[in-house]
Amino acid sequence: MHRFIPAFCLAALLTGTFGGAYLLVQKAMERALFAQRITYSRHFTPPPASDGLEQVLGYSLPDIRASNASVPRTFLARLPSGIGDVAKTSEKKRVFIASLLPLILRANELIEQDRERLISLISRRERGAHLSPMERRWVREIAQRYGMKDIHSVRDIDFDILLRRVDKIPPSLALAQAAIESGWGTSRFAREGNALYGQWTWSNSHKGIVPEGREEGLRHRVRAFDYLIDSVRVYMLNLNRNPVYTDLRLRRASLKAEERPITGQALAPTLIQYSERREAYVHDVKQVIRGNNLEDFDHLDLAPSRPGYSIANIGSTDAKGTCSLALSKMLMPSNCESESTTTAKTSD
Repeated sequence: MHRFIPAFCLAALLTGTFGGAYLLVQKAMERALFAQRITYSRHFTPPPASDGLEQVLGYSLPDIRASNASVPRTFLARLPSGIGDVAKTSEKKRVFIASLLPLILRANELIEQDRERLISLISRRERGAHLSPMERRWVREIAQRYGMKDIHSVRDIDFDILLRRVDKIPPSLALAQAAIESGWGTSRFAREGNALYGQWTWSNSHKGIVPEGREEGLRHRVRAFDYLIDSVRVYMLNLNRNPVYTDLRLRRASLKAEERPITGQALAPTLIQYSERREAYVHDVKQVIRGNNLEDFDHLDLAPSRPGYSIANIGSTDAKGTCSLALSKMLMPSNCESESTTTAKTSD
């Protein structure tokens, strides 16, 4: 009897060891699938609009247009103060575009990461592989985030529709609409609430700004955000899930299938319901894209992240954890490192 005790203890020890390792692996997988992928403490408070913004961002628009180089991963928490005081229109536009472009590229990068993971899981499932409970949960959450209803299991999802929704927005379109809706960053909503796209909210769980002159009895507010990138991400999610933009998603999928460029000009006509101005609004979007050569940015990507890239003592962190940029330097402090690279079948 006693000779079995060491064997029993060894078995228990091995079970505990491997069981613990399994739980660690599961926790790591869960963090990879469901982690918050925006590191807000690495989004910087910018210098005033007139104080060398391009040096701080690490790039200039003319250089990017000429070289097709990658855009540095320098993300602003808000637009530069004083943008409305910039007298020269071309300079004001330059400040606005340079501030917003990295954020749009980052938001698209996050969408593309989700899309690639989704395609991989769909491919495995089609080959007969069983998705893990965690993977199935992730797929359900993505489907629900993108507006698919009555999702109780992966079998309830129309993956063709979901893939049409989980896709990037052309930077030229995002820039043009932000410029129109925010007056090139000068509107009260942009200045006070990082609201670039004029999205309304009726939810008490959202921050919001009451429009001046709102009629008595109405409850809508313009949704406000703590960080610019959240305004960009909510705008993209709106285009990717709202039923009124079904035509945009179908047009984008058609262009992708035909291996044709997906540009702001190509998708702008599908935005007729974005504004009460309808055709006039679409005309303005196309004009802003064309007049400012915004399609130059549609093929750009962010520069690869560089782990550990930092220069000490050239910046600080404010009380909210937002990094403040030193105007005389264009590199980041060590505590503000660059951000690394988080239905029933319905009609679409």
